[in-house]
Amino acid sequence: MKVSVIVLTCDREHFIGRSIRSILRQDFPDFELIVVDNGSRDASGLIAAEYARRDPRVRVLRRERGTISAGRNAGLDAARGEWIAFFDDDDTSEPDFLSFLVSLAEETGADAAVCGSWKEVDGRRLPNFIEDRRLLLTPEQAVLELLLRRRCNAATPTKLFRRSLFSEHRFPERARYDDIAVVYRLFASARRVAFHNLPKYCFTRHGGNSSAFTTNDRLLSPTQLREYFAAFHERTRWLSDRLPRLSAFARYAEYSYYLSMFAKLTRTHLPDCEPERLWLGDTLRKALPWLEPCPWLQDFERARLCLLPRKGGR
Repeated sequence: MKVSVIVLTCDREHFIGRSIRSILRQDFPDFELIVVDNGSRDASGLIAAEYARRDPRVRVLRRERGTISAGRNAGLDAARGEWIAFFDDDDTSEPDFLSFLVSLAEETGADAAVCGSWKEVDGRRLPNFIEDRRLLLTPEQAVLELLLRRRCNAATPTKLFRRSLFSEHRFPERARYDDIAVVYRLFASARRVAFHNLPKYCFTRHGGNSSAFTTNDRLLSPTQLREYFAAFHERTRWLSDRLPRLSAFARYAEYSYYLSMFAKLTRTHLPDCEPERLWLGDTLRKALPWLEPCPWLQDFERARLCLLPRKGGR
């Protein structure tokens, strides 16, 4: 088996059939599709099971409802392919999505390959990391691109990984937002990472996305914020140990996220998130001696520094 495609689904009966059909239309023949039914209470699992009955390439795993990370790990445990691709249960792709990524990885000798994508928002397709340029990067260069967010973000779709990378790295079982905690580790552990950002995948944005908070600040929650804070702090720690030349930039990227969240919480005045806003303000104020001379700090981020409380203030 060349590729295992893992789709985690939970209560997506209006989308899952479309996503499965998109995968089954691939022009690449040698793949299996593992649909992990993560405790759906609607017909998502039944829809996936019907496709499995009709097409031997489809397998359905049913499990009790759990985190996205635990569901994806269940898919990895069942995977037989040399390569792993992840597909969200409300998205679609081009018919050459798999063949494009497999060819890119094998022609370059890379352990991970990345393509570009579209974002479908209210019926409109918007470009998402699209560039017609092929790059073959070292682990350090690939992680830097991830931190810069110029050619990709941490989303696992749009990426193909050699399965052996997951012998060292798995998704953190308790985390609800898994991608940010593991993709940088996979890049750092790859011999090479190949980029060719032609759009072969399409994210569908709607109010039910697990990442809907990224486009609607009102959906931010204390639990989610604390998990993100911990994940970015752990990323800085891990990269400082594994790729020490990226240590300072990883620290800047962590503070950049903190500044962004502090500005959002200050603007939205979400009562439930006030303790997190205060924590951010205090953390960033203490980091000012490092931040103010930071060479990577953007002008709009320097403007956000003016929002920080004075010592002892709110």
